[in-house]
Amino acid sequence: YTIGGVRYGNVASMKSHGFELSISTKNIESKDFTWTTDFIFGSNFNEVTNLKTKSHLWSFVSGNGFAREGYPVRSLFSIPYEGLTREGLPTFRFKGDRITPSNYNKINFQEIDDLAFLKYEGSAEPTFNGSLGNIFTFKNLKLNIFITYSGGNKLRLDPAFRSWYTDLWATPREFVNRWSVPGDEQKTDIPTLAAVRDHQSYGYIGYGYSAYNYSTARVADGGFIRLKEISLAYNLPKSLVKRLGFLKSASVKLQATNIALLYADKKLYGQDPEFFRSGGVASPLPRQITATVHLGF
Repeated sequence: YTIGGVRYGNVASMKSHGFELSISTKNIESKDFTWTTDFIFGSNFNEVTNLKTKSHLWSFVSGNGFAREGYPVRSLFSIPYEGLTREGLPTFRFKGDRITPSNYNKINFQEIDDLAFLKYEGSAEPTFNGSLGNIFTFKNLKLNIFITYSGGNKLRLDPAFRSWYTDLWATPREFVNRWSVPGDEQKTDIPTLAAVRDHQSYGYIGYGYSAYNYSTARVADGGFIRLKEISLAYNLPKSLVKRLGFLKSASVKLQATNIALLYADKKLYGQDPEFFRSGGVASPLPRQITATVHLGF
């Protein structure tokens, strides 16, 4: 059917499968002490089996993920990066050609027919996730440690690189490791801050920095392990509660959530992979500490 001059239709088929595993164990159980564990693992995979439409290169490399026959519904692709020149400028492989500053004009983000040269990075959506919880009790004390995890996906890093900047730009941490002098191209993949001379020498230098943002150099692992929650609760002894007369039960609880990322790709420089947006990732979740008192009458 057609809406506003755009024709919509079912142009693809896909298959998907997944499973979930849940394990609960009692590791120790005695009169005064118990330790239980709950482990959950879930996985989901999908694949586009038939696709009757095409799109341009930008859709595949931007970071949102895009459908391509034989790959997941939201697949991330990249322009192959091939290192820096002795001037600190990025080079690539584009449709069989080696792209250097002298022929940056060959980079075409609107290319639609020949995209076989793009490198498949992985799914833009996690393919597995789960949690691990451990509960320890000792007499009237209860300690809960809860960990969540996710992985199997790739993220497009923030497209922060340009051929020019102003004093108003907030530059990312990667700039600390940028190319500065000849020889740095052997130890870093962060390009130089382009000088006026570079702009004069290479008329399409902006194309090169745009391609760098969407190259294999600007991809990170989206997997993470998060210490989600730690809580400690204490139930007042019944003998003490009875002395108060007007209470049937009483307990206090101290709880901390979003405590720390135990693992995340170092290329994220502390950014949170769980909450990413197109072109980058969001700020870390704020830590929260709460104290509660429960009284039963």
